[in-house]
Amino acid sequence: MCADDRFARRSGRQATDSSNRTGTHRDRDRVLYSEAFRRLGGVTQVALGTPMMALHNRLTHSLKVEQVGVSICTHLQSLGGDSSQLDQYAIAAACLAHDIGHPPFGHAGEQELDSLVVCANHQKEPKRASQVRLDDPCNGCKLEDGFEGNAQSLRIIALLAVHRDSAKDAYGLDMTREAVAATIKYPWLRGHSDKKPTKWGAYDCDKDILEWAVGSATEPSLNAQIMDWADDISYAVHDIEDFFRAGLIPLDDYKQGTKTAKDFLKYVESPEALGPLTEETKKALGRLYVQFPSARFSGDTEGLAALDRLRGILLGQFISSATVVDGRLKPDSAQEQINAVLKQLIWYHIIHEPKLAAIQVGQRRVLREIFENLEPLAMDAYKIGRESDQPDPHNLRRLPNGLRQALHVSLAQESSYKRPQRIYRGILDYIASLSDAEAYHVHAVLKGREYAGHL
Repeated sequence: MCADDRFARRSGRQATDSSNRTGTHRDRDRVLYSEAFRRLGGVTQVALGTPMMALHNRLTHSLKVEQVGVSICTHLQSLGGDSSQLDQYAIAAACLAHDIGHPPFGHAGEQELDSLVVCANHQKEPKRASQVRLDDPCNGCKLEDGFEGNAQSLRIIALLAVHRDSAKDAYGLDMTREAVAATIKYPWLRGHSDKKPTKWGAYDCDKDILEWAVGSATEPSLNAQIMDWADDISYAVHDIEDFFRAGLIPLDDYKQGTKTAKDFLKYVESPEALGPLTEETKKALGRLYVQFPSARFSGDTEGLAALDRLRGILLGQFISSATVVDGRLKPDSAQEQINAVLKQLIWYHIIHEPKLAAIQVGQRRVLREIFENLEPLAMDAYKIGRESDQPDPHNLRRLPNGLRQALHVSLAQESSYKRPQRIYRGILDYIASLSDAEAYHVHAVLKGREYAGHL
């Protein structure tokens, strides 16, 4: 595509702006002020802590990803060389929007929604092309392209999000091609990548949107790579900070070289984690441990200062490690591995913790039962399996407003989907649009629990 097309919008509109913002600057602001972004304040990042813990949620995480992404861009521009591919505001917009498609309850919710519509066989081994799914559909799947947070993010910003002209059309936030491309980590459909078979950036019904944004590209743009590295940095730094403050990750044990640190290293080098680390990485890890706080977090001035120092060291070394080689982002390999090791701290101390696993069982059940209750209501309202294609107005009124709107958009979208598939996609769109608290409330209402169903 030619350079002039980078700032085109799917609607074809060329908005004027009295404040002289660029197109991608407006994109960034549209994400920031959208209802879809605001919802992230009520969506779990890793775990839902007590109010005293004040853990990051998806919104505060995304704000910090933006800060890191813009800092990486500034660092790269300071190195000189060709910076024509860099767009600070496209990166900012992508960083804010990168998690906008995540459903309630973090990755547990994402996995549950996928399992609700894809059979076990095709979850493990998806068909290698969307055309195969179309020509030879699986009888055990409701939607073979399933659910994935990154694909849902694209669907929201390009179709579902409400902007000023949403009553007339469905262009979502109607962002520029440059900014939309920057949000796409995985520019392929489900089953189209051997390198990352469990990740994809668009559903089959949104294939045209994906092609509009990235053309025939099979690798993310430079701006998208910066967003991705900013996400990795923020995850490693801010989530570790969260759980150290909460008393769940004993960073002081690592500084002192206790058995906890030794057991963690064995875990990291195991086949189920990262595998063997290079000697360079181990030495760098040892130097980093020296910078860890020397005592458990108590909230006093000394503890806060120690965390601030550690945060600054980590952000500085990760951001400054980034370079561009042949048009691709290339962080220092040792820093990449250190980042990966720090992310494993979350898995080792938090995600594999039995208490969290038990909580996630219940959270997944909440989403599953919402889906199972809404599925027959939606199918009946749209008379699936009957002769008439006209919806039943009485049964439509029984559906939540958000679900009716999601179904309206899904049914109106031009795609290869059959009518039942459009219904299922609309149901997933609705459930994914809920905050954690809204999911619990909707579940309680559908189950007829006392108080939840009162006017």
